[in-house]
Amino acid sequence: MKEFLKEIVAESVREVYGNLPSSFSKAVFEKPKRREFGDFATNTAFVISKDVKEPPPQLALKLAEVLSARREFAKVEVAGGGFINFTLASSLYAELLREVVEKDFYTSNIGKGKAVLLEYVSANPTGPLHLGHGRGAVVGDVLYRILKVTGFKPYREFYINDAGRQVKLLGFSIYLRMKELSGENVKMPEDAYQGEYVKELAMELLEKEPDILSLSESSAVEKCTSYGVERLLQKIKDDLKTLKVEFDNWFSEQSLYESKTVEKTIELLKAKGLVYEREGALWLKTTKFGDDKDRVLRKSNGDYTYFASDIAYHYNKMKRGYEKAVNVWGADHHGYIPRIKAVIKALGGEENWLEVVLVQLVKLLRGGKEVKMSKRAGEFITLRELVDEVGTDAVRFFLLLKRHDTPLDFDIDLALSAKAENPVYYVQYAHARLCGIIDKAKEKGYSALNNHLDMLNHEEEKDLITTCYMLRYELQNAALRREPHRLTYYLLELASKFHKFYNKHRVVDRNNKELSCARLYLAEGIRKTLRVGLNILNVTAPRRM
Repeated sequence: MKEFLKEIVAESVREVYGNLPSSFSKAVFEKPKRREFGDFATNTAFVISKDVKEPPPQLALKLAEVLSARREFAKVEVAGGGFINFTLASSLYAELLREVVEKDFYTSNIGKGKAVLLEYVSANPTGPLHLGHGRGAVVGDVLYRILKVTGFKPYREFYINDAGRQVKLLGFSIYLRMKELSGENVKMPEDAYQGEYVKELAMELLEKEPDILSLSESSAVEKCTSYGVERLLQKIKDDLKTLKVEFDNWFSEQSLYESKTVEKTIELLKAKGLVYEREGALWLKTTKFGDDKDRVLRKSNGDYTYFASDIAYHYNKMKRGYEKAVNVWGADHHGYIPRIKAVIKALGGEENWLEVVLVQLVKLLRGGKEVKMSKRAGEFITLRELVDEVGTDAVRFFLLLKRHDTPLDFDIDLALSAKAENPVYYVQYAHARLCGIIDKAKEKGYSALNNHLDMLNHEEEKDLITTCYMLRYELQNAALRREPHRLTYYLLELASKFHKFYNKHRVVDRNNKELSCARLYLAEGIRKTLRVGLNILNVTAPRRM
């Protein structure tokens, strides 16, 4: 409700003074300690007084006069030398509930069509996706969905790291496994990929090309690399599809080399006097733009670094005309952020053009103990294994139960339970319960009607109405702060308020049909709000459970 009031007061400030001072963002809206002072109070007059060059008491009186004329308030008063107290009109709740039920109340245009390029997951196609990848995938996907309903133009991209040492090592690992499968005694290097999936790839390729080992080692490894990247990338796509995560574009790192984009970008930096040679290597003067040391672009052996292709990739993003780029990265990339931002400045862009959302690791628990090993992946439980065990809905919801920059414990036992303690079950059950209430009421001749909403005058009913309407502002905050977890928090809060209301009040009262129809209309509003929220999370909103 605070955001709703802030929006109204902002309109009134513009009406009185012609613009909205930046200081208004610091205005506080809160419930007074004493009920007789109204439903809410604000210190707006004190906060913007200096900017509008008017003393708080006089400023507050002007705003109160404008606000008093609005239908949302029954009473607006000035107190304490400049505080403004609001008493909400009883008709406001009915008006808000009608918007919830009958309109797309949750949408807004705070993004004003701003084009945002979201890059997330971007895993090396050298093995299965792990839970950290899954968390980044869900954070990115839900953020995309939130940006869409708040007026932004988001675009989803997966950057395929299909060039460089790691993919070559994958190919070499497959090659060694093929030799092993052919009867040779092979000792795998410590840094080779060890998982069961490498053996599976080796077996597949041997079956497809039984003469591959007759080729020179370099030719065979090249074929292994190409095959391994292709197959693992497809598995990544399949796993993400199972998680209901999609992309608008899959951007290949290798394409940056094939199109000479890496070389062209370095030439551009050379022309700016930002590249120099030392000890046979090529360096970029990132210290000139805030980095702690200069960085290597090309090693003395002639190989480009990952940094070089990352520079070319971000320059490509800039040239595509996006007004903002948001990268969802693992927390281990924290030190990489200043480096990339330095490059953006070096290329003539604004440092703040790029935002980075850092995602912390996920710890998997079963029976209260951490689960680590997976025979197939070699070192970790894969994302697909978790989805297969607990389901897509649980994985998506659970991975947003905490802020993305906070470590997360994923309790498998809890995710599988059909109890109120299971957060996704709790919210889905609220939706199913509401569907059941409304369906049974229809069978008995009761309908959700909006012509007696003034009868919804219990504090719990008013709170449910305003909580539903506040989805609009929760989505706005989630979009602007890049915090999709706010939506799961919100849905849990709304479900909790509904369950408590249901345990205390009858929705259908045979002795009061008008109240019953009004409460069914409220139930429809809550059901719709839960469904909208779950849809944005891309989690099922079941009718029965």
